[in-house]
Amino acid sequence: MNYNQLSINLSKELEYKLKQMVPFLKPTLIYEDDVTKVHLEDLKQLGVEGLILDLDNTIMAPKSARLDPPVKSWLDIMKKNFKIVVLTNNKRAFYLEAVRQVLDLPVIGFAKKPWSFGIHEALDILKLSNDKIAVIGDRPLTDTWLGQRFGFKTVLVKALTADIEPRWKYFLRKLEWSFIKR
Repeated sequence: MNYNQLSINLSKELEYKLKQMVPFLKPTLIYEDDVTKVHLEDLKQLGVEGLILDLDNTIMAPKSARLDPPVKSWLDIMKKNFKIVVLTNNKRAFYLEAVRQVLDLPVIGFAKKPWSFGIHEALDILKLSNDKIAVIGDRPLTDTWLGQRFGFKTVLVKALTADIEPRWKYFLRKLEWSFIKR
């Protein structure tokens, strides 16, 4: 057996074992497209009344503080139907303030997802029971895991800028998504 065959066999074995270990990464809903494809009706059918949205690569390109028109239209519809908080691991205060101005929503930074650092503030703002909240994000290991830990519904979407990310980040995303494929 050559090195490539050994590597492939180890990768498949590791992937199989990891899939057995991480059933909590299975989101409630999976969209094989960006956040604009998340349907209001799907969320309502699940009994969702509040949303916790990831910021970078879910509703905005990283470090941009700009909303693309399709995301803005989607977000305007969601704002009329749900209580919304944005929860991000980003810790740049000037950027987060710019995002607050653009979104006109509460934005909680330095959340350290999937841990609980920012989630309590989000829950104080939403004032809903956990089963009425959905987390929408692009990362199984942060957004989905956070949602599962707190009993929220979870919605996994494709990253807005996945096609222009560095190769290492693309590989990491591909690996994460391999755990949740049905």
